[in-house]
Amino acid sequence: MATVLDPSARNPISGNSRFTKDELTRFVRTVNPSFKAEIAEAFLTVGSKYGIKGDVALCQSIHETNWFRFGGDVAPEQHNYAGIGATGSVPGNSFPSVTAGVTAQIQHLYAYAAATALPPGETLIDPRYSSVKRGSAPNWEDLAGKWAVPGYDKNKYSSLDAALKAGDSYGQNIMKLYASMTDAVQATGQLVVLDAGHGGSDPGAKGFGIVEKDHALAIALKVRDRLLARYIVRVRMTRETDVFIPLLERASLANQWGADYFVSLHHNAAGGKGFESYVYTGTRQKESGKRQDIVHAAVMSALSAAGAVDRGKKEASFAVIRETKMPAILIENLFVDNAEDAALLNNPNVIDKLSDAIAIGVGQALGLAVKPVPEPEPEPEPEVPVSAQYPEGTPQWKIDAVEWLYEQGMLTDKSWKKQIDQPLPLWAEAAVLKRLYEKLLKL
Repeated sequence: MATVLDPSARNPISGNSRFTKDELTRFVRTVNPSFKAEIAEAFLTVGSKYGIKGDVALCQSIHETNWFRFGGDVAPEQHNYAGIGATGSVPGNSFPSVTAGVTAQIQHLYAYAAATALPPGETLIDPRYSSVKRGSAPNWEDLAGKWAVPGYDKNKYSSLDAALKAGDSYGQNIMKLYASMTDAVQATGQLVVLDAGHGGSDPGAKGFGIVEKDHALAIALKVRDRLLARYIVRVRMTRETDVFIPLLERASLANQWGADYFVSLHHNAAGGKGFESYVYTGTRQKESGKRQDIVHAAVMSALSAAGAVDRGKKEASFAVIRETKMPAILIENLFVDNAEDAALLNNPNVIDKLSDAIAIGVGQALGLAVKPVPEPEPEPEPEVPVSAQYPEGTPQWKIDAVEWLYEQGMLTDKSWKKQIDQPLPLWAEAAVLKRLYEKLLKL
């Protein structure tokens, strides 16, 4: 499912990247096969140093450079991935390497996102750093009218506010690219087809207020969401609404889609109790049977705890598992006309555990890769006014002068701010001169 963006959302520039170098590289190469992986690596590495979301910054560069194909005023050899200093026909600034160009962009974002000095040991590369009002754009959406002027299409909107409300401003378009990258990364992996039994004019079994077509669909949708949330996998449904689809068409859809696994979800009736699973006749010793063992065990681990009976792993010639070309399973999730089973099926907690178990079983049966859990973003430290970092009564002109030394990377230890009127020791003067000398060598 495509990600829907909220026009009122505000996404912080600061934070951790979610994606890997390989995921970023694959995404850009879907449009530009010549994209270099070292660029993606630089965005993640440099972004991490500054606490900037390097993967979103890469999306900013996609937006600025036409997927790193350039073609405008800025040339690829400039290593200028965000149009720094480029206006009209002016090609903007050039940087000596991929890392330098990415660092300049990350530093420019850092200037907008934070009011603190550069991280210790970092040298200022961004030539436009001092032109930014520090901390004036903490969110990507705030860059419209600041990084990009005007930051929206004047032919479409009467004002920036109108563009923001429409979700079509500079920063919002960057976030759209990021959302499409999220969808693309999630759309990798093996394809599981979930088949909710019956539907439309075919209600299936009924009992104790349960209609099979409705319950089967509700569980199938939960299984889909859990698979997508937990694993690197693609999922398609034979039906997502209350519609009738012939049995052979369900199998045909899975075959056309090139599915890796077909899972048909049903409920039982007509006298009986418990859970059972089926594969096509003669396939118990083949791949379908191997996967059946895993899925069946996962489901029973959840249902047995609720008191359900295990009716076993079986074979049958049901059309949907007979006509599918890939390994397939049909599961009968309890009996709707049995009072004890129906009580379980009418229990939302049991349904959630059952849906979890099916998803886990399918994931284990296919050996699906589990998605990494992103680390929670640290709470931003409260900003301390610059003047509060200096002795009380320090004139502003002194503060401005010393802050400039920090911004240029000449000073890094913040303890000097508390002893502003004390002379620097010889070693500290030497460190300042050494850093100045290194900066002059790069000019």
